Amino acid sequence: MSHPTFSVEPLNSNHVREGFNSGSEVLDNYFAVQVGQDIRRNITRCFVAIDNISQKIAGYYTLSAAQIPLPGLPEVITRKMPRYHAVTASRIGRLAVDSSYQGKRIGSALIADALLRSSTSSMAVYALLVDAKNEQAEAFYLHHGFIPCIDRLHTLFLPLSTISKI
Repeated sequence: MSHPTFSVEPLNSNHVREGFNSGSEVLDNYFAVQVGQDIRRNITRCFVAIDNISQKIAGYYTLSAAQIPLPGLPEVITRKMPRYHAVTASRIGRLAVDSSYQGKRIGSALIADALLRSSTSSMAVYALLVDAKNEQAEAFYLHHGFIPCIDRLHTLFLPLSTISKI
């Protein structure tokens, strides 16, 4: 019987974060120093992709509650929305893959996991929201079907209704 190579689970104190290196000092420092405090303050949740053989953390993402102002969505979408000032969303605050696992679709798996967790939340969530840190990250999210928000550079969203199309 074959086992999946990676599994995604909530970050806990048994996970070894030392040595995680995505190539982004900001993302690596956040994961090493800040994420635990944000989890304890109930600001975010963090999920990690674990290599099932080595038990090494291959990647992580954070997920928190958010809103997308209605004017930030394309008109084709807002026409179908109730006249609220914003729609609910889950926000991927940070997403990083360890450099030794890059190119192995870990980032894609983390997005899929965030979509699934957002769609099965007890809270109503319309979309997954992300603020890409640069053009390369924005291209990654665009490749996965995310849609740019209007007038918000590098901010993109993906309606959860996309799950039924995957």
